[in-house]
Amino acid sequence: MTGFGVLARWLHLAGSLGLVGLVTALLLAGRADHPTARAWESRMIRWARALAVLVLITGVAALSFQAAVVTGRAGAALDIGEWIRLLGRSQFGTVWLVRHGVLLLLAALLLLREREQSGADRLALRLEAGLLAAVAAGAMAWAGHAAAVEPGGLTAALLDALHLLAAGAWFGALAPIVVLLREASAERGQDARPFAVVAMRAFSRLALVMMTLVVLTGLANSWFQVGGLPALVGTRYGGLLLLKVALLIPILILARHNRSRLLPRLSGDGETIGRPAMVRLGRFVAAEAGLGLLILLITTGLSLSPPAVHDPVWWPFSLRYSWEAAASLPGGASRVLIGGQIAVIGVLAVIVGLLLRSWRVLLVGGGVTALALGLWVALPPLTVDAYPTTYRRPSVPYQAVSVASGEALYRAHCATCHGAGGRGDGPGGAGLPKPPADLTAAHAAQHTVGDMFWWLTHGIPAAGMPPFGS
Repeated sequence: MTGFGVLARWLHLAGSLGLVGLVTALLLAGRADHPTARAWESRMIRWARALAVLVLITGVAALSFQAAVVTGRAGAALDIGEWIRLLGRSQFGTVWLVRHGVLLLLAALLLLREREQSGADRLALRLEAGLLAAVAAGAMAWAGHAAAVEPGGLTAALLDALHLLAAGAWFGALAPIVVLLREASAERGQDARPFAVVAMRAFSRLALVMMTLVVLTGLANSWFQVGGLPALVGTRYGGLLLLKVALLIPILILARHNRSRLLPRLSGDGETIGRPAMVRLGRFVAAEAGLGLLILLITTGLSLSPPAVHDPVWWPFSLRYSWEAAASLPGGASRVLIGGQIAVIGVLAVIVGLLLRSWRVLLVGGGVTALALGLWVALPPLTVDAYPTTYRRPSVPYQAVSVASGEALYRAHCATCHGAGGRGDGPGGAGLPKPPADLTAAHAAQHTVGDMFWWLTHGIPAAGMPPFGS
């Protein structure tokens, strides 16, 4: 059932964003005055109709899957009564009804449209379709994780909606641009090359803005849904988010190469420079589109995973960094500050070196060296042992009842070695390999509740402390 839900949501998301991008591409391209360009435009209108139908069908499939998830019964996926209850008693249902009402209007507009008699008719159709597609795509934010953020739910949902619209205007336009570039770079499409160059330049300017918005709103969404580094690397949601970022990096590299190297060459000699550049540009934009589809698949996985801020963290490393640990060491704080300043100087040198070509090798080499030196100086005092449960939060609140229960457990199992006052002076510690820890000493504050949970569960064999997990 999960595979069905992932497929339905992925196709629905890709189709919704594809509609936004397809209309964006038509608006950016402008009026088509040549046969190849007009054929491309007609083809895109057919694509828009097909996407509208696809989004409606996959929307029903997503509703079916959600009914099964909410009820915990696979049979609810085909139970119309459960669908109706879900639509009438949940925010998901309300948003679904609004979105699919808008999508029905969009489908009717595209399927029943009459031939445009003027430029104004043509522009009106595209603007109306774009508005409906944008509303349907942006409204998805109110049926996702962003809508459940407290406090600040409205802000989170608005940022998520902006993220979706920016992604749609960029990602959704890639496939239409690929088709236009391929048709214009063919022998028979020579008449559309000026049209394709103008469209590609307009798209490049818009894509730069949209990708910047995608990155900025993505960072803001991560703040709401992740909350910190431990949850980023220690939860399923965080792992998927890191994978999403890893796929975005090559897209940004391709986009920069296309904009700086290939786009200027489109205006060169048609057969020797312009056409080969257009062919290559079409391939690279197609690669961007393929990576974008993978990112949307990961985004679908994120929508089906609990946000990292609500999921227990399983820390994968054997160490962590703690300012409290450095501050407790003689000279530790000074070492961190000095090393940090050296590292910052190194980063600035690398940035300046990337901007100044004549000094690039010297500045980048020196900057990397300074960065490595700064980290070598600053990180050791910050290092503390860590365990898989280091960042786990206790499920029991700090109330009088839980404190009293903990005191009783301590006296029964721990006081023999650690002493009644926790100072490590209990009679049972005399024969242990290492003296019991003084739980009242300053070092105890450097450890998290999750550290102590790990020790209590698994013991400390080197110190002779038994496990209490059972």
